[in-house]
Amino acid sequence: MGNLFRQTIEQGCKLLDMGISNSVIDKFEIYYQMLINKNKEYNLTSIIEPVEAAVKHFIDSLTLYQEISSTSGAKIVDIGSGAGFPGIPLKIYKDDIDMTLIDAVGKKVSFMQQVIKNLNLQNVIAIQTRAEELASTGRERYNVALSRAVAELRVLVEYALPLIQVGGIFVAAKGPNVQGEIINADRAIKILGGEILNIRYVSLPLSNEGRSIVTIKKIEHTLAKYPRRIGIAKKRPL
Repeated sequence: MGNLFRQTIEQGCKLLDMGISNSVIDKFEIYYQMLINKNKEYNLTSIIEPVEAAVKHFIDSLTLYQEISSTSGAKIVDIGSGAGFPGIPLKIYKDDIDMTLIDAVGKKVSFMQQVIKNLNLQNVIAIQTRAEELASTGRERYNVALSRAVAELRVLVEYALPLIQVGGIFVAAKGPNVQGEIINADRAIKILGGEILNIRYVSLPLSNEGRSIVTIKKIEHTLAKYPRRIGIAKKRPL
């Protein structure tokens, strides 16, 4: 099973034209074993088969690397990390970043904290909180926000943009048909001080799935009234 997982990681990175060291794959393997071992206890994911997990958790996370590849020393926040994706694989792959992982579910945060400890990862922390709450202490603190969450883009930008410094970016991994979401999010992006910087379409290696990597640059300070109270962004999107 370990060999199959490892081979899939190697093949996927090759198809992404990304080099990967044995030490990084070793850490991915340990992480994957922890995911399997703790899955029933923590209800982390339905994707546990080695090839599918390698592709849809680890390789999928690395599809965001291009957007952060030049951000040495950057402070990054991963919103709605769940079992740690994409933040932990990106931190393992690119160690010179400072990563904050947030999720509202305590069990998932506990799992991420165990992964961080077992892999002896430095400059990475997992916190049980919501983006709306983090904005009170982490407002405009980060260079980059990431999200692979399923919420609509017009909702995600209200979570992310208040946390990012002016000049920073929000990178959202979305499905292949993202144009409708982008149109719907246009007003919210402008209100919150952002602009669309780039949309990159990626074919997820070793699968029939596509991704749209949407990068939004923050060009103005976000008004202090955003984000609104917990749950409002989802109930009444901008």
